[in-house]
Amino acid sequence: MRSLRSLSMVLSLALAPTLPALAEEAPRQQAPKAEAEKPKCEHGVQKSLCTRCNPKLAAVFKAKGDWCAEHERPESQCSLCHPDLAQKGVK
Repeated sequence: MRSLRSLSMVLSLALAPTLPALAEEAPRQQAPKAEAEKPKCEHGVQKSLCTRCNPKLAAVFKAKGDWCAEHERPESQCSLCHPDLAQKGVK
């Protein structure tokens, strides 16, 4: 029993200095790409999700219930209905 306690003490002392360094590095390595890093079109939205650049995507947004009929674009991209989107660069 004494040898187990001694072994665990030695291991914890040996690994203790490396644990904080590992804990600091992990979040940086696993961080996903930020929205700002994704390519945007001239309308200020992610290029692959812009219905004005790719009108075929409109059906997908309409099926999800994410559509502004008044301005003919997804509600989630309508800077006319949601001025806070305009502050983020959506046109």
